[in-house]
Amino acid sequence: MPHRHCAPHLTLEFLICNFLVPLTDLDLNYFWKWSLFEDYLLFCFGFTVLCSGVTLLLLDSVVFVETLGSMALLFEAMLGLPQLLQNFSNRSTKGMSVKMVLLWTAGDVFKTTYFVLNDSPAQFWLCGSAQILIDVAILLQVLLYNQDTRIKLG
Repeated sequence: MPHRHCAPHLTLEFLICNFLVPLTDLDLNYFWKWSLFEDYLLFCFGFTVLCSGVTLLLLDSVVFVETLGSMALLFEAMLGLPQLLQNFSNRSTKGMSVKMVLLWTAGDVFKTTYFVLNDSPAQFWLCGSAQILIDVAILLQVLLYNQDTRIKLG
């Protein structure tokens, strides 16, 4: 692709040149392997502006707001899942901070208890419960994959 000269200031040409044109050269195999930190920051900025614009336009839509809120809760509930899957794949929890997972668990228990006691909508305590289950599963992996525990369990 020939090098394009982009306007150095914030114009429509600048936005197209810096945000839309690079998408035509996007290879998903290298999406998170940024060669320059500035490219990553530009992507984050563009993504934030795009999402903010869409949210601003659809702020009066109850369906959009409820969907956005539920997706946010779901994404937060799944934060421990990559750690759980990585531990399972490695059959090890080596290098993982057990204290960190215990703090996650404590926070998730307190948060979910708060949601239940205050009669929050079901999606709050359901996602909180999912977080607690993932935290407990990770802690069980610590017991299962620990060499000393395996010897004791036979």
